[in-house]
Amino acid sequence: MNIAVIDQHPVLRSGMSVLLKDHFADLNILETTCLSSFKQDRIHQYFDIIIIGLAEECEGIDQAALKRIMRENPGSSFVVYAGKLQYEQAVSLMKVGVRGYLLKNNRPEELLTCIKTVISGNNYLCSEVRNFS
Repeated sequence: MNIAVIDQHPVLRSGMSVLLKDHFADLNILETTCLSSFKQDRIHQYFDIIIIGLAEECEGIDQAALKRIMRENPGSSFVVYAGKLQYEQAVSLMKVGVRGYLLKNNRPEELLTCIKTVISGNNYLCSEVRNFS
């Protein structure tokens, strides 16, 4: 399985890579800092899952860049993990084709559940979004 982890924080990327490699066999991971560097770093590689991290100070994601990467990677499933709960953003991302959404403060097991759910062809929303009122 090939996974790309896009996040501006190297410690988070590295930690996520270690976690994923501990739980999934035959895993290749590309780590990169942002959506624009992803295009340069991937060099025609196919990804089963592309995980995009949003920082706490981010109010949103560059929708145009996200849609471009989704078009360029039509067989990939996209997961967003955000620094803070933004219900409207989560719903909007799912509508444009993101398959999983969770928060950075969720437990590591939730990331694993999200990845397994998305790989099986289903969508995943963390409980904070599902229970938002």
